[in-house]
Parts: sequence; C-alpha cells; structure tokens
Amino acid sequence: MSRMVYFSVGALLAAAIAAQTPVLRKGVSVQMPITTNAVAMPDADLADSLVVAVTFRGAVFLEVTTMTPAQLAGKVKQQLTGRPGKRVYLKGDARTPYSTLVEVLDALRTSGVNAPILLTSQHDSTNASYVPPMGLEVLLPPPAPDAAQSVTLKAGNGQASDAQLKQRARRDRRVVLQANGMTPFGDVVHAVDVCRAEGAKVFLARAK
Repeated sequence: MSRMVYFSVGALLAAAIAAQTPVLRKGVSVQMPITTNAVAMPDADLADSLVVAVTFRGAVFLEVTTMTPAQLAGKVKQQLTGRPGKRVYLKGDARTPYSTLVEVLDALRTSGVNAPILLTSQHDSTNASYVPPMGLEVLLPPPAPDAAQSVTLKAGNGQASDAQLKQRARRDRRVVLQANGMTPFGDVVHAVDVCRAEGAKVFLARAK
C-alpha cells in the first residue's frame, strides 16, 4: 500500500511539473543579440503570441510564414483587432543591418504597435529544462524633439560609449536612439540594454 501511495504522489508531481512547462513553439532560428538586463517574457512562448523574426539575410517572418514588411503590417493589424494589450515580439538577428529592422519596425507602427518587445539571449547559461524568452521593451514612434534627449549611435568608430549612454539615461530618463542604417542590430540592442538598465524609456528612431 505504501508503495502505491508513493507512486501516486510521484506521478501527480511529475504531471504538475509537466503542466507548468510550456510546450516550445515552432519558430525561425536567428542569432539574437546578447543582453544582461532583459526581463522574462514567458508570454512569447504562448500558442497565440505574435512573434516577428528577421533573419541575417533580411527575410521577414510572422511566426513561420515569410512575408514583406507591407504584408506584415496588414497581417499584424488583423491579428491585433479586438485584442487590446496584445504584445508583439521582435526576434532580430544581431548581425542584420539596422535599416532592415527599421522597415519591420515601421510596419509594426503602421499596424498600431507602439511598444514592441525585442527578444534577446543572455550571457549566463543554465541547465534548467525550460528557460522563458527574455526581452526588452522599446517605444515607437519617438516623441517630439523637445520631449527627449537624443543619443546618436554610429556604426564602427565613434559610436556612443556605455558610459555616455548610462549618463544620458540617468539624467533624462527618456532617450531616443538613432543609428546608422549599417549598424548591426546587435549594437542597437546593446544600447537599449544599457539605457534600460538605468531605468530610461527608450525610443527607436529611423535609421540615418
């Protein structure tokens, strides 16, 4: 009898753990930017979540369906209709030029998305069976020029240092990030990560 009770409790415990572990969704694999201050976004793994992916070569996907930015705008708007508060997650390859991501961000803004979540990878590793998606919120479109300070992020030499980003983020709390179109998306996300760590709201401007 005691063995039967032990087995039943063990079976129930295993079932409970399985029920709490989301089934990993199918998606497009990209090399996401690595960050240190992103927060858990478990809803990105839900069956009805909206995940947009941009590959290294610039291909755009909604879930696993490839489409143009124009098609993306219409499709996302359709899926957001009647679903206030629904989040949209953007999974961009860190090596992709920022100009490519700007086209996608413009499409999302056209569809009514004002606060997409940039999905990222993390520096630390874990042996857990399930690690929730991590991400950083950004805001679209940028506010009026006199409503926030602007930090210019340039590709290669001359880009804003982490110290400059931290100082501006602490002082102004509302930061507009502008980047050259050829800047790797990973560099833009790094700047977002630094500013968000200081508590600033980050707005993404169009590529220069």
